[in-house]
Amino acid sequence: MRLPGGTPPARFFFALCIWRLVPRRDAAGTEEVVFGKVGGSILLLCRNVSREATEVVWFQGDPHSFPPLFSSRVTFPPDVRFSLVDNSSLRITELRLQDEGNYTCKEVLNKTDHEHRVRLVVANPPESAPKCWAETSSSGLMLQLFCSWPGGYPHPTLHWREEGHDLENSSWVISSSSSSDTHVETLNSSHLSHRQVFKCVGSHVVRQEEPSCTVEIKVPSLESEPPKTCFVGDNVTLTCRVTEGTPAARLSWLRGIAQPEAEIQAGGRYLISQEGNVSHLTIQNCSQGTDGGCYVCKAQNPVGLRELFICLTVKQPVNIVGVVGAVVVLSLLVILTVTGLILYYNPLLFLTGAAFRNQGLGDVLVLVDSEDDDEGKEEEEATSSSIQHKVMALVNGSSIQGAYLSCLTEGDAGERRGRGSLHAAREEEAQGS
Repeated sequence: MRLPGGTPPARFFFALCIWRLVPRRDAAGTEEVVFGKVGGSILLLCRNVSREATEVVWFQGDPHSFPPLFSSRVTFPPDVRFSLVDNSSLRITELRLQDEGNYTCKEVLNKTDHEHRVRLVVANPPESAPKCWAETSSSGLMLQLFCSWPGGYPHPTLHWREEGHDLENSSWVISSSSSSDTHVETLNSSHLSHRQVFKCVGSHVVRQEEPSCTVEIKVPSLESEPPKTCFVGDNVTLTCRVTEGTPAARLSWLRGIAQPEAEIQAGGRYLISQEGNVSHLTIQNCSQGTDGGCYVCKAQNPVGLRELFICLTVKQPVNIVGVVGAVVVLSLLVILTVTGLILYYNPLLFLTGAAFRNQGLGDVLVLVDSEDDDEGKEEEEATSSSIQHKVMALVNGSSIQGAYLSCLTEGDAGERRGRGSLHAAREEEAQGS
C-alpha cells in the first residue's frame, strides 16, 4: 500500500512522528522577500540552517501545519514542480500566481531550532511600454505630467526626469501623486519653456531594462483666417484653429481691441462650440452698429499664450432685382442710341438692307422672252405692259422697289423692241436680194 505521491506508509508515519517532535515555540530566525516571474523558476534558500542538520522541512503558509510541503527525507507533495537542492533549498519551477505566499524552512532532529522565513512574490511585468502625456490643471496655471504603465504585478515604479535630473527633488514640483499604475507630477508654469522635454522612466522588480517615454511641451500656434463679411440680419461664423500645442490649449473669444479682457460668453445672439482643437463663434442676426469690428481668438496653456485677430465687416443687403432692372434698361438705351446714330448718318444703308430683306421674303419674279418670229410688235408691247403691271403688283408697297423694277422692265422692253427692229431689217434685206 502506498499513499498519494508514492510515499510508503512506514516512511509517512515516521515523518509524522518527526514533525510531532518539532518544538512549537516561536524560534528565532531570519526573513527575506524573493520575487519570481510568472512561468519562470525560483530557488528559496534555507539560510539559517546549520551544517549539522540531519533533515530540513519546508512549510507553505503556517509553519505548524501538517503535512509539511517538502522534506529532505520524505517527499510529500505530488507536484513535480517542487524539488530540493543541496538537501536544504527549495526549487519551484513554472511559477504560478497561486505559488505566491510565505514559506518556512526548519531543522529537524537537532539540538538547535533554526528556521528561515521567505516571502515569495510571483510578479508579472507589464508587456507594453510606458505612456506619457501632459495636461493643464483645473486652475489653468499649472502643468501636469502623467506617466502610465499598466498591466504589471506588482505595480511598477515610475520617475519623471528633466535633462537627466529627477523632478521629485526639484523646486518646480508643486505636488506628486501615484495611483495604481500612474504617476503624476504637477509643475509650476513659471519654469516652463517652449519645446522643453520631460522623460518618464519605469522599473519593475522582475524586469532588468528600464523602458521610458517622453513628452515635449509647446506654446499654442493658431491658423490665420481671412476677414469675414456679414449682411445685416444674416448669420456669420468665425473659426479659430490650433495647429499645435502641448498640453491642449484653452480657447476663448474676446470682443474688440478696446476691451481685450471682455470674454464673450455663449448665449443670446452668440453661439460658441468647440470640436477638438477648433472653436467656432456664430453671430446671429448681424447688426451693423454693434457687431462690426475685430474679434480676438485666445489660445492659452501653461507654456504660453497666442492671440489671433479676425475682422468682421457688416454691410446692408443689396437689392438684386433693382440692379438687374437697371442693367436691362441701360442696355436698351445703348442699343437705341446706336441705332439712331446709324439712321442719322447713313439712312440709305438701313433702306438698302430693308430692300434686300423684303426681296428675300417676297415672291419670285420670272421674265420669259418670246422668240417667235410670227408675233408682232403690238403683241410684244402688250406683253411688256402686262409684265410691268404684274411686277408692280408683286411689290409690297415699296416705292423704291417699284421704281427699281420699273426700270428693269422698261429696259427689258426696249431690248425686245430692238430685237424686233433687227428682225424686220433682216426680212427687207432678204426680199431685196
